[in-house]
Amino acid sequence: MATSTNVRMRALIYTRVSLDAREGRSTTEQEAECRAWATREGWTVTRVITETGSASSYARSTRARTRWTDVTTAIASGDHDILLTWEASRATRQLDEYAQLRALCAAHDVLWGYSGTIYDLTDRGDRFRTGLDTLLSEDESARMSERIRRAVRARAREGRPHGKLPYGYRREYDPTTGHLLRQVPDETTAPVVRDIYARVIAGDTLMAIANDLTDTGVTPPRPPSSRHDRPQAWLSITVRRIAMSPTYAGRRTHQGQVIGPAAWPAIVDEDTWQQAVAILSAPGRRHPSPTTVKYLLTGIARCGPCGQPLKHFRNRNRWGTYACGQRGCYAVAITAPQLDNHVNGFMTALLAAHADQLHALADGTPSTEATEATDELEALRSRLAGFVAEATAGRLSPATLSSIEADLAPQIAAAEARVRATLVPSVLRGLDLDAPDPWGMLDLAQARRFIRDLIDITILPAGKGNWGRRTLDEERVRITPRW
Repeated sequence: MATSTNVRMRALIYTRVSLDAREGRSTTEQEAECRAWATREGWTVTRVITETGSASSYARSTRARTRWTDVTTAIASGDHDILLTWEASRATRQLDEYAQLRALCAAHDVLWGYSGTIYDLTDRGDRFRTGLDTLLSEDESARMSERIRRAVRARAREGRPHGKLPYGYRREYDPTTGHLLRQVPDETTAPVVRDIYARVIAGDTLMAIANDLTDTGVTPPRPPSSRHDRPQAWLSITVRRIAMSPTYAGRRTHQGQVIGPAAWPAIVDEDTWQQAVAILSAPGRRHPSPTTVKYLLTGIARCGPCGQPLKHFRNRNRWGTYACGQRGCYAVAITAPQLDNHVNGFMTALLAAHADQLHALADGTPSTEATEATDELEALRSRLAGFVAEATAGRLSPATLSSIEADLAPQIAAAEARVRATLVPSVLRGLDLDAPDPWGMLDLAQARRFIRDLIDITILPAGKGNWGRRTLDEERVRITPRW
C-alpha cells in the first residue's frame, strides 16, 4: 500500500455516476472529494474525466459508459502520476477490466487512489487488495442485476406495468409516496388507439392512417423535440407498432412473449387485436405498397412456378398485363382486364353459392377449431406464467427459465398464428351479404382486401408451344378459397 508523500504528483480524476440513481454520489460530489484530497497532499489536478454510464458487464450497450478509453489513454500518456476515483467501483466492476487497468498502471508507474487510500499496483499486497475490492464490486453488480430481474419477473407475473408509458394510457400515482397505483386508458389518446384498430381492420393503409392523424393535429407518441422546428408527424411504423401491441388487448408481455392478463384495462378486445395482427402479418402485404395500387390483382395473384406476386404492366397504351417480374423466371403473363373480369365473376358466384356459410362466419360465433386454438394458446401462456412465478420465488434459476422461454416461445407464436387463422375475416363484418350484388358494392381497396383475405390466386404458364400467350385460359387460373 503506497503512502502519501510530499512529491508534487500530477493527478488524473475520473468520476462516473451510474444510470441507477440509487448508486453512489453525483459526479460533482465525487470530483469535489478527489480535488480536496489532491489539495491536502499538494498534488496538481491535471485532468478530470466525467461521464454517466454503467461499468457493469450487465449494462445494455445504450447504458454503458463511453469515456473509459479516454482514461486508459490518459494513463498511458505519461502525463499523470496517480488516478483518483471516489471508490473502486467507479473505475470498474469487472475483473477482466481491472486486470487491464492494473497492468496499465504498473507499466506506466501510475498509482491508484480511492476511498482515501493510495495503491501501488506493482506491489503484491496492493494488487490483492484492489483485486478483492473489484471482485466484491462485481459480485454486488451481479446481485443487483439478479434482484432487478426478479422484480421484473414479479411485475410481469402480476400483470403490473413496467417501462415506458404506452400511448393511450395514463398512470396514477400515490400523492404521498409517489408509488404507482394504476394504469388506465387516457381519455384523450385511448380513442385514437381504438380508431387505429378500427381503420386497420377496415382495410385502410398504415400510411393513410398516419397522414390523417397528422393532418387532424393529433399529437403522436414521443413527438419531435421542441428544439427542432419540425411538424409533429405520425409515422406508419408508429401506427403499426400500436396495432400489433398486445398491451392494448390487456395482455402482459415478458421478454417479448404474452404471459397472461395485464393489471390494466384493455382498450380493445383480444379478437380485435388478433384481427389487426392477422392483417398486418399477412404474407405479401407489402408487395407492392398499398398506396400505389391501382389494379385489382397487383401483388395478390401469384406466379405458379416461382410463387412471387405478379406485377401490372402497360402494353404500349393498349391493355394491361399481369406478369411475373422475378429475375430468372418471367414464366407467367396474362391479360389484366380478362383476369380481373374472371375473378370478379368468380367472387360474385362464390358469395351467392356460399351465402349461408359466409353468414355463419360473419355472425362471429366461434367455431370448434377457433375454440380449440384459443384454449391451446391460453394453456401455453399459463405454463410460461407459471415458470416465471417459480423463478420469481427463487425456485427456478434464471438460466433454466431462459431455456424454458426459448422452448415455449415458438410454440406460443405458432398457437397465436393458429388463432388468427380461425378468426372471422374482417371484410365480412362490413359486407352487406343480403344485398342483391354484395361484390359490386365494394370499392377497389375493399375488393382487394376481400380477395387477399379469402382466396388464393395462382396463374400457371401458357404451356409448351404457347409461351408468351396472354389471353385468358381458365385452366391457367387456380383460385382456392381459404375457409
